[in-house]
Amino acid sequence: MRSREVGLLGLGALCAVAVSIGAGGCQPEGNTRPPGWSDGPGGTTGQGGSGAETASSGEGGRGSGEGDGGTASTGSAGGDAGGTEDPPAARAATIEEITTGVVGEGVDVEVKGVVAMSRKWLVSKSKSSGSCLWGVFLSAPDISVTEANSGILALSYGTRGVTDDRGNIICPNIEQEPAGDAFPDDVKPGDVLDVTGRTSYYSPADCDEQPPEANPTQVKQRQLANVRVVKRTGTAPVPEPRVFSGEEIAKLAAPGDPDGEKFHDAWGGVKVRLAGSVRPILQGEMDSQTVVGAYGNITLDGSGLRVGDKVYYVQGSTNACHAAPDYDNTDIEWVRIDGFSTLDYCTWSLQPAQKCADFEPAGTDCMNGLMCE
Repeated sequence: MRSREVGLLGLGALCAVAVSIGAGGCQPEGNTRPPGWSDGPGGTTGQGGSGAETASSGEGGRGSGEGDGGTASTGSAGGDAGGTEDPPAARAATIEEITTGVVGEGVDVEVKGVVAMSRKWLVSKSKSSGSCLWGVFLSAPDISVTEANSGILALSYGTRGVTDDRGNIICPNIEQEPAGDAFPDDVKPGDVLDVTGRTSYYSPADCDEQPPEANPTQVKQRQLANVRVVKRTGTAPVPEPRVFSGEEIAKLAAPGDPDGEKFHDAWGGVKVRLAGSVRPILQGEMDSQTVVGAYGNITLDGSGLRVGDKVYYVQGSTNACHAAPDYDNTDIEWVRIDGFSTLDYCTWSLQPAQKCADFEPAGTDCMNGLMCE
């Protein structure tokens, strides 16, 4: 049985939910930090940000105001540009131009005809402001297999969360109510979208303060932040994930050299496939070891790559499709794991989109008949 502290989730707003035990660190909602991780001070500002709390891979640029966005086929999230003035006119750009740095940081852009690669998922929430940040992975159009610089994580603020009786922020559960951001709540892989947002190059400012065992990085992730308008224009085939093996898998987990060529610029936000002999590092004590560790974490043997559940996890859901994989046999060897290369706080990780389809073999519950969309 897995438990979670209700706090900040994933990639956007800095963890400030104090845990009353240990050294007083905090555990973001859905966060998968390893033991020994230390939480930095609050108020870390993203690229062009407002000093909001930040967890996981960061929200990129954030304006001073937030509003409720539309959730239909055409959505619009208000306020992220800050102030009451109209946002700057967006220039046309491609995902490749953003991820290669041809288009710099903090530029308002529209990417047209991109293909949704994931459902919408709760990326982060901020205890200080109550903001809820949602994300969708996008792919460049007209490709059959993902490739370098072909993917990006797009981020949009929705309806503010409410505070529960423990002081934790609870964001909308999209199984039950609208999220209020710019992306349609029912966005799914294969949807063709025109997306307007702001370019961002982000990682938390305190990554250099994390202990070596946390495998921290100072390599940022290129994102499309402050998404304020989304138009759904049709459907298209979903690109197959590019196959990685051996040294390439190790590179997905590597912190990287912030002064050199960045492998993660090319593959951050891209769905890839791990192939070959892929085995887990078992979690827990010898007499009670498990494949899946705390907060849905799987750590791969050899590469040390962290495989998480952020995309398909839904807080409070009773649907087993939104829970961590269930493996009753610890002697597991995967021939394939699909997922998105993305920054989880200060650690580069792989995030599958669907617990049954993206693991081969899948977990026990999937093998026993669990069907997930």
